[in-house]
Amino acid sequence: MKIKISNHLIIVPVIMFFLLLFAFNTSVSAQTGIPPGSYKKSCKDIQVMVGNVLWAMCEKGDGKFQKSTLQLADCEGDISNNNGQLACKKKPGKRPPKGSYQNSCKDIRVDGKKLRAKCQKKNGSWNNTSLNYKNCNRDIRNDNGELSCKGGGGSKIPNGSYKKTCSDSYVEGNRLYSRCKRQNGSSNKTSINYKNCNRDIWNDNGKLSCEKNNQSTFPKGSYKKSCKNLYKESNMLEADCKNDNGKWKHSSIKYKNCNNGIWNDNGRLRCN
Repeated sequence: MKIKISNHLIIVPVIMFFLLLFAFNTSVSAQTGIPPGSYKKSCKDIQVMVGNVLWAMCEKGDGKFQKSTLQLADCEGDISNNNGQLACKKKPGKRPPKGSYQNSCKDIRVDGKKLRAKCQKKNGSWNNTSLNYKNCNRDIRNDNGELSCKGGGGSKIPNGSYKKTCSDSYVEGNRLYSRCKRQNGSSNKTSINYKNCNRDIWNDNGKLSCEKNNQSTFPKGSYKKSCKNLYKESNMLEADCKNDNGKWKHSSIKYKNCNNGIWNDNGRLRCN
């Protein structure tokens, strides 16, 4: 008796064999691409992703695991687990500046003149933040999730009595940024277009203020009675205007369209 063997019964096992062989080789290849390091003792599910990014679930101090990634191209030497975060020694080059911010920030990198990081807030959440660190001549710190520094770029920061009660001052473009103390002891982040200031810049209860250029050069309107820090450039008028609650709000308007004057509408510049 002749027994016929179907071609399908032969082909299917052969295909399965080659698929298993391919999967095995792929797995071995992936494992051999994983970099060495002490992180392997307390991390699991380790993978190298597209873009040479190391991915793993790493154990924190409380025993819980969390996802962490690391750009391998920036690393040299040992890769470690720092309380659930993959960490390594950065290669020489654009190394981040020193500062206390490194104790509570992660994913730190330098991007041109900007220092970028993800910093922890007081409530435990994380915030993406950046800082023009070239203006810092003292400690760079984490201020509730925001990169901040004391002091600035020396002569690049305009003179004024505000320096006595303001800190973390720096200049970007035509604007002066600072953190100024209020009369009740609290502090406030504030900014001003200092190019408008022809005399002293002072701290007006937590707000940067200055003696402005001649107001006659600005568009007409009643807004001048309740707005300050006037600035115009091209077709735009900017000012800090007081609202109905007595607070100052920054506002801007295309003043060329205002033929009958400009007024302050609850902290906003409006055309008559």
